Amino acid sequence: MMLIWFIFFIIIFGISLIFLIIYDRTKNKIFKRIFIGYWLFFILSYLILFVVGSINSPMTVDRDDIYGKYEIDKDMFKGNNANWQFQHFNFEIEDNDEFIFFEYYDNGKIKSQHKGNIEFIEGYASPHLKIQNVKPGHQIIENEPSLIRKKWNFYYVFKSKKFGNVFFKKKKGGILNKF
Repeated sequence: MMLIWFIFFIIIFGISLIFLIIYDRTKNKIFKRIFIGYWLFFILSYLILFVVGSINSPMTVDRDDIYGKYEIDKDMFKGNNANWQFQHFNFEIEDNDEFIFFEYYDNGKIKSQHKGNIEFIEGYASPHLKIQNVKPGHQIIENEPSLIRKKWNFYYVFKSKKFGNVFFKKKKGGILNKF
């Protein structure tokens, strides 16, 4: 791959050098303008590709982004099951690295709380979450849920024995999260 980039650079540089040599021999300003336009085209193309690549790349999730309250993402699977899960499950990750999973009755009152600790696993583009010592255990809670990063947000996927993949997104709250 490096050889291809080197050959590409040599060709680009060689063509621009030809424009300079022709300008030097003829003193015709059109070749000077072509040389400048040629390099402006490549510089602007690179900058545009850089900006588009930055916009389309997944967001980087920091530890501070992970702390907060999470709810079932009903956009992943619509229907009665998603609505039921939304009403019955959510969790919170607190600043003191405590994990609290909530299960609710149909009337909205808390049925059970499952508390544990979290640890961040570094070495990835974004820190991965490791949930430890959850008491009492719950069939949705997984030790290492998958962090899925999108362009402007992220979500967690827990592999439930009963429900399959369960998707949790961070709750929006406050005026600054609306932008």
